[in-house]
Amino acid sequence: MEFRITSRHEHALQCVYYDISNRGIRVDIEKLKKARAIVSSEISRNLSIATTQWGCNVFIGKDNNPGTNGAVNLNATQGEYALLKKLKDLGYSVPKIPKKNEEGDYEATYSTGELALQKMLSTNQFGYPGGDPAIKAILKVRELGKLKSGYLGARLLPRGGENYFLSVYNAAGTVTGRRGSRKHPFGFGNNGQNFPEHSSTASLFRDALIAREGNIFLFVDQVSAEDWPVQALSQNYNALQELKSGVDRHTKLASMIFGIPIASRSEREWKDSMERYLGKKTRHAHNYDMTAPRMSDELAKEGYSISIPSCDVLLKKVDIVEPNVKGVFHKYVQNTISNTRVLITPFGRERQILGARPGDYNNTIFKEAYAFIPQSVVGDNTGFAVLILETTSMDRFIVQEGHDSIVQDIPANVVDICKSLDRTLKAFDRKILFHNGIEIEIPIEAKIGYSFSHALKLKDFSEACVRDTFERLNEETKRGILNAEAIKTLSL
Repeated sequence: MEFRITSRHEHALQCVYYDISNRGIRVDIEKLKKARAIVSSEISRNLSIATTQWGCNVFIGKDNNPGTNGAVNLNATQGEYALLKKLKDLGYSVPKIPKKNEEGDYEATYSTGELALQKMLSTNQFGYPGGDPAIKAILKVRELGKLKSGYLGARLLPRGGENYFLSVYNAAGTVTGRRGSRKHPFGFGNNGQNFPEHSSTASLFRDALIAREGNIFLFVDQVSAEDWPVQALSQNYNALQELKSGVDRHTKLASMIFGIPIASRSEREWKDSMERYLGKKTRHAHNYDMTAPRMSDELAKEGYSISIPSCDVLLKKVDIVEPNVKGVFHKYVQNTISNTRVLITPFGRERQILGARPGDYNNTIFKEAYAFIPQSVVGDNTGFAVLILETTSMDRFIVQEGHDSIVQDIPANVVDICKSLDRTLKAFDRKILFHNGIEIEIPIEAKIGYSFSHALKLKDFSEACVRDTFERLNEETKRGILNAEAIKTLSL
């Protein structure tokens, strides 16, 4: 069967997304309340760190103004309580960050945003061991504040004695082909595709997202999702064979660019290593022609201080390892835009790019265009699977869509898990044919769990594996409950 995007598909998928948006994810209110209390306590603790170091009151929101001279309101962008003013008064070198002006051009302005604070943290101007405590505390307050207001404090939909977190999904939410997600029109929930994930406090929210009574979550992801279309467009047959064979390409790349033998570390050590993380980030940056300064800034946003020269070296090393990305993939995009002004994905999704002019550099336009086909392919591959799962059976379980992944809330027994897994495998069973004759099929992997914070991966999709994993999950869940009760008893 050939899969092509049509207006009928777009309309049908948007109708399906409407159902999913209203279905929602069940929330454990007691866990949510505990999470709010912990996060509020952590915000207060970090505010006190900055308050003590700077010798003035550091607070959030004008209603909490202590009315003292020199106080700092972290929400104030100008005026006597602005963070920028305090930093300059204390002698900090505040960096300028490029920002779009009203004409759409970039200009460098002083900033106290996340990137600016991360740069100040990496500079460590005053030589604090382990970094400036006040700057670290403010970054933590910002992170916790987003978690508290956007997710822990989100309005929930009461239904049947339970509470549900809602999100509205958009099949055409971005120009690059990624799905969009936002708060429900009636004010419920928030963005359902970017749940906080990589921190201990974020797990508090994810732990409160639980399956419906008697159910379990089936998490499914496309494996190495965007790497498949990128390598197909690059005509990198060796990379495609590695993907088919299940090679950990991020570890292999990290081994090559850092000169560390793969055999010198265990699989777990590689998974947790900084080198593999940088290998993964550098490959992504290289695939979409990110510059070294931009890559350094993006890493800074995630809390890692990697200099521009170091990023430049990493990008050049990846270019040596995978020259076809720029030599074939990027050239194809550039030539297609120059000749036709239209990019078309294997699924038939079109994007007109009219800003490129003959003889001009067109670099900004090309960079944005590189992401279109890979991201659209992955998003539409998920979209077709969602459409099949929601329209070919009376069983409709999807509660979240994450561009390259879906989560289903299904009955918690081996038979139903196997049934849903089989349906999902068939929904993603799709050949994707590119303009150069290369055909790929992106595989999926799956996990099961009773909450978004804890799930066990299925090593394969056999009934025996499902049964074994299901039993282990139940044992771990039971132990977790018993341990929590024991801790509660001891605390009393």
